[in-house]
Amino acid sequence: MPIRRQLATALVATLGMTLGSAALAADPPATPTPSAVAAPSRPDLVRLVRLKLSAADLASAEAWTEDWKREYGPDATWLDARAWLARGAWMLHQYDRALAFAGEVRAAIGEPKPELLIPLGAALEVEGRILAERAGEAPAAAFFREVETLSPDAAFRSRMWKNINRLELVGQAAPALTIADHVGPIPPSLAALRGRPVLLFLWNYRCGDCRASAPTLAALHDRYADKGLAILAPTRLSGTINDGKAATPAEEKAEIARELATTYKGTPDLVAPIGTETMIRYGASATPTFVLIDGEGIVRLYEPTRLTIAALSAAIEPLLAPPASAADSVKVL
Repeated sequence: MPIRRQLATALVATLGMTLGSAALAADPPATPTPSAVAAPSRPDLVRLVRLKLSAADLASAEAWTEDWKREYGPDATWLDARAWLARGAWMLHQYDRALAFAGEVRAAIGEPKPELLIPLGAALEVEGRILAERAGEAPAAAFFREVETLSPDAAFRSRMWKNINRLELVGQAAPALTIADHVGPIPPSLAALRGRPVLLFLWNYRCGDCRASAPTLAALHDRYADKGLAILAPTRLSGTINDGKAATPAEEKAEIARELATTYKGTPDLVAPIGTETMIRYGASATPTFVLIDGEGIVRLYEPTRLTIAALSAAIEPLLAPPASAADSVKVL
């Protein structure tokens, strides 16, 4: 069945379930004239594929991509959907199929173009993660370091470093922060904070999950700031504002300052160092990204996703200095 007819059938079924008996009781609509019938729009292929994969229906997801290719050709949307098939097969532990999908995407892209970096990055992630499971973390980290050089794009490089960090950052010394540029108070270096646990909240001022994490940061500040926890919020400038409109650094910094003063007002004096290389090195392609560093400067937690107060508290509390006991306060005469 052609893809447009499939979509029309699905829409009719959906509308029927939504309207229910009320629709059946209504007067039938007048038959539209041919000129009044709008041409069907293209389906959201990536959304359809992701929905099928969420139900572990890899076969149906693949069929949708084949329909698309027949009707529209192997365009960027098709490549994005095929990259999702690679991820879906990996999550279903069908590693050979996942590698086949990933290899197909890489071969079709060839020279990495900016508009194709998202499916390319997804395909590389699948290859690297399967390599980690089959050969170990060190070869996988080396693979991601090699492919990180395929593009200078900051988001692409961040994505590759995210995968490196997942494999090896915990237990290593925290990379230094770029602190020369900032919004809000002058940021301290990580070296200056030695002796205190530090929570890095790598974010973007337009990120919905980042905004949703603001109450979590406020709660952590209320619980642990007096016990030594420092919270820093590194970010970077993208050159755009709002709906992709070009923006100067001053305009972006003004938006960041506005977010800090409103959305993040529950975390007073939140420090926001600005540096692209910091965001790349910490793999902040997915924001928010949380990094917890102990008093010796060693990374104890790395999570490129939104986290709960409970999860963060469980990681922070062991790093806090224990309160002095009564025996400790007794002086020996």
